[in-house]
Amino acid sequence: MGRLRVSVVIPVFNGGSELQECLDAIGASSYGVHECILVDDASTDGGTQRIAETHDARVIHLEDRQGPATARNRGVEEASGDLIFFVDADVVVHPDALGIAVKVFETEPETAAVFGSYDDEPGHRSFLSQYRNLFHHWVHQTGQSEASTFWTGCGVIRRDVFLTMKGFNANFQRPSIEDIELGSRLRRSGYRIRLEKAMLCKHLKQWTFWSLIKTDIFQRGVPWMTLLLHNRDAPIDLNLSYNSRIATVLAGLLALSMAVLLLTGHAFALFPAAAFLLAATGCVALSGKREGGSAVVLALAVLAPMAAYLLTPDPLAVIPLMLILTIAWTHLAFYRYVAKKRNSAFAFAVIPMQVIFFLGCAVSGALGLFSYFFDMPREPAAH
Repeated sequence: MGRLRVSVVIPVFNGGSELQECLDAIGASSYGVHECILVDDASTDGGTQRIAETHDARVIHLEDRQGPATARNRGVEEASGDLIFFVDADVVVHPDALGIAVKVFETEPETAAVFGSYDDEPGHRSFLSQYRNLFHHWVHQTGQSEASTFWTGCGVIRRDVFLTMKGFNANFQRPSIEDIELGSRLRRSGYRIRLEKAMLCKHLKQWTFWSLIKTDIFQRGVPWMTLLLHNRDAPIDLNLSYNSRIATVLAGLLALSMAVLLLTGHAFALFPAAAFLLAATGCVALSGKREGGSAVVLALAVLAPMAAYLLTPDPLAVIPLMLILTIAWTHLAFYRYVAKKRNSAFAFAVIPMQVIFFLGCAVSGALGLFSYFFDMPREPAAH
């Protein structure tokens, strides 16, 4: 068999300097690409064509913004490679990433798709961006190699398989779970998907608090929950691991307990839990220092809720505090990993973000149930 030809397909909307870095990395790949296709999803910045010309990339312009699912489908229509390498426009692939994926296809003919993960050195230095990408990296690096989903941030699929599956679901008209949905169909059709942990890329995106909430609940959580309810074949892996499911249930109980305490006149019972979360959030100021401030972190973790309880004693205060601590306990391995990669202050500061994340998962579950029973989504369109 001859050398496998790889077509790179990148959907882009107002890519800017991040697109420049993305294409630079494609050009530096140790495995040469057959072609690079940019699908401009009706950008308004006017720079995509100029950037593409400096990198010998072909540009397909969409007149109206249709979302990455349609953009990727359009790119594959124009591609001629044996493999399609999907890359996000704010991602910088490691030089050996594509070669690692191609080797899997060469040695495992039965494999239909391969995807990797973000590395542990995100491009943006803000705390939220570091946290979010480290969590993604950790989830993928501890996941099962025999995967049940797909990821287009850095993922490769056989072109013939992609066409057989009729591409991405074009009903997703904004960034959402179009790659997860395709992975679900691949799995149900008997195709093999591999998570290749050595296949790495750097994420350049700057996350904000509200972009996290919007993405986790509305762009991913709710449609993912609806998809799971329709297919009833949820894998126990990645973000659907047992620990994540337990944490989501506990987060739902936390929200319920908070509502009950407020409605029954026990608002002061929330103070110790709030003090613990505020102390953890305050550790963001220490998270960027070389030394972790372990003694300060430990003191804050213990003394803040204790002081709050002494000021407003209520035996019911133990309920929300223990729920938060148990949510944190379900992902203790992640906090240890973060402490090792950054420091103890960073790990402590991550706890409130994890609580918010799983609260978002609980909200997504409730909204997804509502969507499933009352909206009854249509069967997905392929194009």
